[in-house]
Amino acid sequence: MVLIEIVNYTFFIVGKFMQDILYIFIGCAAVGLLLTHLYKRLIVRYKILNASLSYVWIYAFVSTFVIAFFITIATEIPILIYRKQMETAFTFISIAGSTVNWMRYVGVWIIIYFMYKILQQHSAVQSEKLVVENLARTTELELLKMQLNPHFLFNALNSIKALVIINPEQSRDAIVKLSELLRFTLQYGKDRFIPLRSELEQVRKYLELEQLRFGSRLQVFYQLSEAADLQLIPPAILLTLVENAVKHGVAKQIGVANIIITTAIEPYESLLITIANSGTYAEGKHEGIGLKHITKRLEEMYEGKTVFSIGQQDLLVSATLKLPIK
Repeated sequence: MVLIEIVNYTFFIVGKFMQDILYIFIGCAAVGLLLTHLYKRLIVRYKILNASLSYVWIYAFVSTFVIAFFITIATEIPILIYRKQMETAFTFISIAGSTVNWMRYVGVWIIIYFMYKILQQHSAVQSEKLVVENLARTTELELLKMQLNPHFLFNALNSIKALVIINPEQSRDAIVKLSELLRFTLQYGKDRFIPLRSELEQVRKYLELEQLRFGSRLQVFYQLSEAADLQLIPPAILLTLVENAVKHGVAKQIGVANIIITTAIEPYESLLITIANSGTYAEGKHEGIGLKHITKRLEEMYEGKTVFSIGQQDLLVSATLKLPIK
């Protein structure tokens, strides 16, 4: 701005370089930078750019006029004092002309800033969309991995094979449970949220199939809140935690191993889910791909408004999940 105005005054208006004009424009530029910086803080504080585009541009136009007017008031007094022309101070023509003149610079400044921020937000939205899409694909892969887990399928099918001769009816029931469990992972692979009750039904089927493998060694206890049943949770979160409890707890236990599943509604509108299993917690050893994936999904889907922890509580390894109520 200073450069443009100095060139304009030196070559087209006055016809010669004037040092006082340089100082005046440097002072005006400093005032303009200060006011627009305060204006930027106002935009950020009240999140103006989160409004609709029409509102943003109307706000930008009005702001251009207001800021130009205040720059005029802030600069006109010292300029007139310096030139000793107080008799012409604050006439309508001088104020209006100076305001319109300032709007050229302020308007371009604000337009550039708003366009930059809008493009930045658009870029952030696109990046977030890509992250969500990538997370959805990762979720589908994780669900597919779980539904085709060779160890689980191998053990379940071996148990069913043994039951075919001993107890045909129970073997048929086990086959139905296995098929429903696999269908669950296909059906809910693309849903962001499902009722807790639906997930618990699949957890029961999974644990009943595992009980065919472990027999009386695996004892399952449910402490469920009816109020929590209809709450929405991300699919396969609970199933992954239970699978983790069986893999790292029950399978490594000698003798009877317990799994305790607890759900509750806490004050301040939180859903609390706890999966506890017999065993000893060794930090790092239980935190495989499944738990890391759970943590990542929760961060993306709840924007950091969840609590997930796993640790030792007496003789049990306890995984606790606290979610905002949907």
